[in-house]
Formats: sequence, structure tokens, C-alpha cells
Amino acid sequence: MRYIAIFFIAIICLLPLISWAQQALKTPGSYSLGEYTMVLAIAVLGGLVAFYNKVRKGELQGYKIHNLIGELCTSAFAGLLTFWICEWGNLPQLLTIALVGVSGHAGTVAIAWLERTLQKFAESKVGLASPDNQKDKS
Repeated sequence: MRYIAIFFIAIICLLPLISWAQQALKTPGSYSLGEYTMVLAIAVLGGLVAFYNKVRKGELQGYKIHNLIGELCTSAFAGLLTFWICEWGNLPQLLTIALVGVSGHAGTVAIAWLERTLQKFAESKVGLASPDNQKDKS
């Protein structure tokens, strides 16, 4: 009987902590439309700058709209991923938005970097080997 009373007292004492933890929990749905609009606008602006630079260098043809759409979609995706990673890491808002712009400008380079980083993490922490490493061992 004594242990049951101690258990309930512990639960009552922990309720404020549990409530705070649930409020601090961030999910992709917990951000406002305004926050997402700002993040995507900065990322797409970075993509627009990258597109302009590629056209100026002659890497892309500026009159082909699918080049622009592809660049902007990739930039928006990279910026959104960067935003979520920065929020997960509790980085300051100004640093977060700067990193979103840079990753939007980097576009596919940022996504490829993220893929390589996650692959290295999986190889070192989880013990998963990439297909390239498995071919070398055979």
C-alpha cells in the first residue's frame, strides 16, 4: 500500500514536467502557415539566385521554364529539410533562416550532402554498409 501511495505522489509531482514536455514537442504540423511561407520564400529566393548564376555561366538555358521550375522545387525542398533540421537542433532563428537560404541556393548539392552525411552516420552508428563498400569486400 505504501508503494502505491509513493507511485501516485511521484506521478502528481511529474505532471507539470510531462505537460511541459508535450508543449515543447515540435512536429511539422506545429508551425504556422506564415512560418512555412517565410522559410519557403527564402529557400526559393536562394534557388532563383542559383538559377540566374547557372544561366549566366551558360550551364542552363534561361528560356526553358522547366529548368527554372526544377531549380525552384529542389531549392524549396532543400530549404524545408534544412529548416526542420535546424529546429530539431534548436538553432537561433536568424541562423536558421540564413542556413535555409544557403541550402536553397545550393539545392541539389545540399540534398546530396545530406544524403552522404546520413549514409556515413548509418555506416558508423548502425553498422549498415553502403552497396559500394559491399562490392569492394567481395
